[in-house]
Amino acid sequence: MENVLYIFSGVLGGGLVSLLALKGMKFFDVEKDKKVAEEMVVKSKEESIAIRKQATEAVQNRIAFFKQESEKRSERLNKIEGALNTKEEFIKKKEERVKDVRLKMATIAEEGDTFQKKIKNGEKDFLQKLSQKAGASMEDLKKNLLDKAVKELMAENTEKLIRGEEWVKENAEKVARKIIINVLQRLSSPTSVETRAVNVVVPKDHLKGKIIGRDGQNIKEFERLLDVDVVFNDTPNTISLSAFQLVKRRVAQRAMEKLVAYRGDITKQIVQKAVSSAEKETDDELYEIGKKASDKMGLTQPDKEFLRIVGRLQYRTSYGQNIMKHSMEVGWLAAMIGSELGLNTTTCKVGGFLHDLGKAIDQDPNVKDTHDHLSKEIMEKFGFSWEEVHAAWTHHNAIPQETPEAMIVQAADAISASRPGARQESFDKYIERIRALEETGSAYEGVKGAYAISAGRELRVFVDSEIIKDEQMYPMAKEIAQKIEEELTYPGQIKVNVIRRTKHTEISQ
Repeated sequence: MENVLYIFSGVLGGGLVSLLALKGMKFFDVEKDKKVAEEMVVKSKEESIAIRKQATEAVQNRIAFFKQESEKRSERLNKIEGALNTKEEFIKKKEERVKDVRLKMATIAEEGDTFQKKIKNGEKDFLQKLSQKAGASMEDLKKNLLDKAVKELMAENTEKLIRGEEWVKENAEKVARKIIINVLQRLSSPTSVETRAVNVVVPKDHLKGKIIGRDGQNIKEFERLLDVDVVFNDTPNTISLSAFQLVKRRVAQRAMEKLVAYRGDITKQIVQKAVSSAEKETDDELYEIGKKASDKMGLTQPDKEFLRIVGRLQYRTSYGQNIMKHSMEVGWLAAMIGSELGLNTTTCKVGGFLHDLGKAIDQDPNVKDTHDHLSKEIMEKFGFSWEEVHAAWTHHNAIPQETPEAMIVQAADAISASRPGARQESFDKYIERIRALEETGSAYEGVKGAYAISAGRELRVFVDSEIIKDEQMYPMAKEIAQKIEEELTYPGQIKVNVIRRTKHTEISQ
């Protein structure tokens, strides 16, 4: 079958259809094709009409919708416009009211100024007439009134101060006792005292002879270098070392341990080497002790010399109480009391911890000053603040305390030193102190007897009721207490009780 190219061109709705068969210029069943084309045109027209109809309906619907929305928006705009008009009218009325109020206020202010001027003029006239009648000038009258007001205020303030002082006297002891009890309950510290002797264990007794040396030359050299006493025969396998300065005792202990462990003959040179090595080790140990104590107390002082001085407190005692433990205890007590009173706790703690720092070097024969002044000099050398230095070195009243922190440090020192078990003293010194206390109370006229009780913490003075009257008892107790404070040395506080007893007997017959 021959290839035939059909070209169909038509315009829908126009009715023009052309069929042309090209390929040898031959035509095939034109009528049939024409009929098909006409049917297609009719169908296209029908579809076109339906589409137009749908489009027209859709456009009409959209027009109706937009018209309805436009009407709604117009209504809303009308309502908003009405509300704005109403608000505008309200604001205009409010502005008019504000203007009226301002005008009234201005009128009232003017009237007030005028009235005040009249009052001032009236006061001047009144005061002038008053001064004329009183026969004195205005300045004199003012001065008299001011003087009278000042006197009244001074009298009122004096009365208030008296009442406040009475309240303080009544309640100060209760408040102080409560604070101290609370602080002591928060503090846990050992109460045992330390001795001045230590023991070095010797594995075999024959080693003692080697340490002593020929004619005792080794031990003599040992005692000369360290100023210690060495006892060999108190107990088996033990060498006892005793010294006034505990740092030297610690050096002697280390040196003796080296000599005990030394293999070979011991000579004076070996003793000197052992002592020299022990001194270096002890020096390092003092630095470590001082560093640990300073860290524990929160001190930021990196100087090694200062830390060695602090470490020496570990090997210093007062009445058997270890000064390092005592110093840390005072620092803690002062900080806790200071916090209860709202003071500077850092100043309290530093001042309390370093208050006895001078005792680390006061046993040196070349040092002549007291330990509190030495504490001041050391702290100033290493850059502590004036408040901390003052709080530390005034605890023995070298000068009057100028800050509450200094008073707190003094109180904490007394608490730490006087609590039971903290310190010990010899029996002779104890008897001497008790006797001096009783003699002080007995030295007054009208005293029948004075007795120290509670380990010297209280003095009871019994007076003759015929000589001493009731009104004389308070001044007498105060005078005795002041004399004890000035003349005697004692830890803590001493209570003075003056007792007057009267007895009247009648017999009925």
